Amino acid sequence: MSFWRIPPTAQGVVWAEDGAVFLTDALNPTRTFTPIRPYAGYLHVVPRLAADVVVRFFALEDYAIALTVLACAAVAGVALMTYHCSQALTSNTWIRVAWAAVPIFVNVGAFETLGNFANLHWYLLWLTPWLLMKPAKSKLEGGVLFVVAALASLTEIISIVFVPLFLYRLRDKNMWAARAGLSLGLACQVIATVTHPRTSGGASYQLDPWSPVYGWFINTAGPIVYGTASGVMQQIVNFGAAPMIVASLLVLAVPVAVLVLGSAREKWLAGFFITASAVIWVACVVSNPAPYLDYATFSAADWPARFVFGRYSVVPTMFVLATIPLLASALARFGRAAPIAALTGFSLLLASMYFPPSTSRNNGPVWAEHILTGRSLCAPASDTDFYDVPTSPVFFKGVVRIPCPVLKAGQSS
Repeated sequence: MSFWRIPPTAQGVVWAEDGAVFLTDALNPTRTFTPIRPYAGYLHVVPRLAADVVVRFFALEDYAIALTVLACAAVAGVALMTYHCSQALTSNTWIRVAWAAVPIFVNVGAFETLGNFANLHWYLLWLTPWLLMKPAKSKLEGGVLFVVAALASLTEIISIVFVPLFLYRLRDKNMWAARAGLSLGLACQVIATVTHPRTSGGASYQLDPWSPVYGWFINTAGPIVYGTASGVMQQIVNFGAAPMIVASLLVLAVPVAVLVLGSAREKWLAGFFITASAVIWVACVVSNPAPYLDYATFSAADWPARFVFGRYSVVPTMFVLATIPLLASALARFGRAAPIAALTGFSLLLASMYFPPSTSRNNGPVWAEHILTGRSLCAPASDTDFYDVPTSPVFFKGVVRIPCPVLKAGQSS
């Protein structure tokens, strides 16, 4: 279902670091084991493993479609693990299915993050707390939780924000499989950051202090209520803050209702989901400040020119959405009709999110077409020549430099 959300014109496109970093390094291995090679200050183990698999087992012209399919399969794996781990929080199958559906259906995911490994870390970030709240009932399950948590933290350094969950059932030894895996991965991330520090990039830009606050409401309530970035932008341009205030009140009414009606555990989860959403949003924006995130300084002309739903919107929106199935659980005390109605409404909301109006990869460049072009140009060329295959988006200016011998070998096979 994740793969079907990606338009056919975008399925054969390689995204940004998937090509310029992960495929490039997989095609040019060094003595350093590629999956543990740092990039931009931290480790990206799962994307690098995926690139190695694609280079080893797929034809050159199929790299793009293989990466897309495997990335969608990885999101399906995140959904399945969410379903499995959520049994520690509820025995209601339908609520667990609803939580598991969130990473597949969330609307802001399809624009940039779905179907590529460069952004898979956002889905692993969503999965991390579910892993940490699941006790291991057997050695096998403990091993799985350890490995998945380790891979998550070896790919997403921001998973460190969930370390306070170690205090949840602190003395229960069955809870420590995922915690041990997360700790191992984070320790490796710290070493990578210290030995290969990230360059400052745009960190010198000073955000207005209110921009992260405004941004959280705009990038969570906005997509849930108004759907698209253009819809949110037009509402703000036409009516100012009023539409976002209404949207925020509607969205926040859900966790507030859980706090009023829910059990102690449900109240705790509602607070946790909203806190996780806000903390992740602020951590992303503060550590990556940029003019397009400085909402408090936007003029009327800035909204059409700058506003987008990007990768930072995805996880905060997912955790806000997670409060709706939680409300269904809290409503169970009023009989069967109320939770069924809540889950039905949630299903309709997710269904409305399924088909994206556009994605950032819709306009190519198509990988297979460039491979054919490269083979044609390399046919008369010497073995020291190469062809640069561009990646999406255009402003990233990423390429995969493929030596002509590799292109010729692929053609002859």
